[in-house]
Amino acid sequence: MHQKDIRVKIFNSEYNLQGENAEKVERISDYLDGIMNRINNESPNQSEETIAVVSALNIAEEYFKEKDSKIDLEKDYSGLLDELSTKVKTISELIDENL
Repeated sequence: MHQKDIRVKIFNSEYNLQGENAEKVERISDYLDGIMNRINNESPNQSEETIAVVSALNIAEEYFKEKDSKIDLEKDYSGLLDELSTKVKTISELIDENL
């Protein structure tokens, strides 16, 4: 697809970004802007750099929580598939024995 120039506002500064999906870039930018503004409201008088770093840490924490959750779900699904496979094998053997 074609990269588009997208102008966004994050924490009172405007940035020219590029992306294929303007709505997605704007949604991500709005998300970051919201986090930065929340942190600024919770800890006023912090530098923009500190707010940016704390925002990045918050986003990284959310990312790793989601990643860990995904890994846990994959393990659960794998366990369930193993159980189902064993049950199907058992049923198949019972059917074969009774034919």
